[in-house]
Amino acid sequence: MRLFEGIRVLEIGGGIAADYATRLFADYGAEVIKIEPPTGDPVRRMVPFIGNVPDENGSAVFLHTNTSKKSVLLDLEDQSARDALLKLAATADVVVESLKPGALAAMGLGFDDLVKVQPKLVLTSITPFGQDGPYAQYEGSELIYYGMGGPMAGNGSEDEVPVKLGGYMSIYQTGNTAATATMAAVLVAEGQGEPVHIDISGFETGLSSSDRRTTFLLAHAYNGEVTPRGNVLGGILPNGAFPAEDGYVQTVVTQAWLPRMMSALADDDLNAYFAKVAQNPAMFATMETKEAIDAALYPWLLTRTKQQAMEDAQQHKWPLTAIKTPTEVLEDSHYKERGFFTEVTHPVGTVVHPGAPFEIEGGWEPSAAPRLGEHTEAILSTLPVDSL
Repeated sequence: MRLFEGIRVLEIGGGIAADYATRLFADYGAEVIKIEPPTGDPVRRMVPFIGNVPDENGSAVFLHTNTSKKSVLLDLEDQSARDALLKLAATADVVVESLKPGALAAMGLGFDDLVKVQPKLVLTSITPFGQDGPYAQYEGSELIYYGMGGPMAGNGSEDEVPVKLGGYMSIYQTGNTAATATMAAVLVAEGQGEPVHIDISGFETGLSSSDRRTTFLLAHAYNGEVTPRGNVLGGILPNGAFPAEDGYVQTVVTQAWLPRMMSALADDDLNAYFAKVAQNPAMFATMETKEAIDAALYPWLLTRTKQQAMEDAQQHKWPLTAIKTPTEVLEDSHYKERGFFTEVTHPVGTVVHPGAPFEIEGGWEPSAAPRLGEHTEAILSTLPVDSL
């Protein structure tokens, strides 16, 4: 059996976090029924689109976060649709929803209503700020999580405005956390025969993650330090992005790792300079030292491709990595050898997806994301005609 085979999940509300959480269940064998309004999941309208042509079935983000699911159209403003959802909930093990706090309850579909028809149900509610508290009804976004959560204050140049990292890292992390919590709750519900309601806050997920939020908060809690923007590692040693022959590399060098870098560079002038530093340690934290390092580092990098620089550095256990474009990642020999990327056939064409987040025997079998309402008739025709 596949990991989640035999588990039925209903997804209500959509959005990247809920989509990604339920996608993990779907690709590992669960039956995930995606309940969509007539306008569809808002992720269907997110750029980019396949071939740059707007299409409710062609959003790259939607295709990535909704593999292996079934789509059912239900307008929950209508009582008959709400009745149908209750009937579906009676057959489900899990409901993942991302509506505003209280929205399901206002429609007669809240936790107390759902457990009447399925006493061992797991309900996972994903919202920006949680089910209660002063911010509960606020809207959220990746930008808001970064700004309110702290890390944006440390991103960017010290004399410029704060900046956010690209993409939707916080939101995907929220979905990942929701999936993990839901998996655990399924075991609890099955073992104890009781329902479980999980409250996932995107804002709090970010604050408790291993990103810089926790580091910055701990630094302040212990010594009152406010981490400045810019290169928080600072100092004379190379840290950050540097040019190579065909692009850029990223590196970190600490004083303990300095011998590793010097071993890789094998520069006679730099070795002679640090022999003098050993005799006079006060020379280390000077611009002269930085210039000596740069004089060896830049020629070494600029005569190598970023891939060559990474491989040469890693042989000396110096943490230097190539900064790759998406195309280069797709062509990376390591991922190719491991068969990481997966091709899925969809009506819009062949779509390449990142592979399994973890490997387990017979576990990962993604199929195409559903077209809007593709499974409505097939799913609803199985429901009993009598009312609950």
